[in-house]
Amino acid sequence: MALRIAFAGGGTGGHLYPARNLLNVFEKKTTCEAVFFGTPRGIEARKVPEWGYPLHLLPVRGFKRGLAAENLLFPWYLWQSLRSSRRILKRFDPHLVIGTGGYVMGPVVREAVRLGFLTVLQEQNSYPGVTTRWLAARVRRVYGAYPETCEALKKAGDCRVYANPVVLARPLPPQAEARETLGLEADRQTVLIFGGSLGAQSINRAVYAWLGKGLPEDVQVIWQTGRTDYARYSGQYAAQKNIRVTAFIEDMARAYAAADFAICRAGAMSLAELGVAGVPAIVVPYPHAAADHQMKNARVLEKRGAVQVIPDDDALTGTLEAAVTNWLMNPQIVKEHARNMLQTGDPEAAEHMVDEILRLLEEKGIWNG
Repeated sequence: MALRIAFAGGGTGGHLYPARNLLNVFEKKTTCEAVFFGTPRGIEARKVPEWGYPLHLLPVRGFKRGLAAENLLFPWYLWQSLRSSRRILKRFDPHLVIGTGGYVMGPVVREAVRLGFLTVLQEQNSYPGVTTRWLAARVRRVYGAYPETCEALKKAGDCRVYANPVVLARPLPPQAEARETLGLEADRQTVLIFGGSLGAQSINRAVYAWLGKGLPEDVQVIWQTGRTDYARYSGQYAAQKNIRVTAFIEDMARAYAAADFAICRAGAMSLAELGVAGVPAIVVPYPHAAADHQMKNARVLEKRGAVQVIPDDDALTGTLEAAVTNWLMNPQIVKEHARNMLQTGDPEAAEHMVDEILRLLEEKGIWNG
């Protein structure tokens, strides 16, 4: 009998890809039938159909702080989402419901619990989102990415710490091979710069100012600008072999393997991939993230000596240049941060979580393959 799983999570890739990565592992171990819940405005509306899974879109949205006219419709959207979730869940009759964050998780998991389905959450951030905090005491189990995650969920009956579930090709290719494949020199210090699929405009501006002063001869850069900024910066460096500008990096595993260190945001899944790859980073947390969760994630890893945190403020151009110059001039700093970063990642986290969940399903007599 196929294992029926309903996933509720999305809005951003940081909430969607953990679900996809867990499903990959479930499908390696058994036959699965999966459905996803999301919202029309989230990344899931585009990605889940590409993956070939059924997607149920709900109108739920967040409640905005302050006086906002759209808040008047919040109760209506929530009620509609609760009603639709209940109807779809009863029809699909899942053995398991997994929530991975975002507004859509609220109504789906709430109704799953009320209907008696086995329900677990996977929280990516060191400080849990508001929906996770609301649901944690109601579900069977929470998987938190950091000890700090579970410390913030004191009402959760069962919170277990596992690193975020990433799927990264292992083993990574040798560094020299990765660099040569990317058209880079094998013996130069290599800096990887990325800000997600859309890039990070403030980081791009600061990097542009740094590069404008000239790179040392023994340094090369892989710069993922994002699609929005690609046309602005790519043409200026087309003739420079030591600066590779790209809108999007398809093979992140190879890029990680090539890099000595990274400059990036502090999204939970990016940090998890860097941990698995053992690539230290100078991180510039997105300043408008909900509950400032990127800064909280960054500070946790900074305490462990895995990253250096640079605020995204008016002084970013100068502080980022100073940090990068310091790391390039002091390879020992990079090595120490790399050693510490590797200790934060777990390439088997998804395997461990799935194995535990399958055992739980068998123990409860819900599904035994």
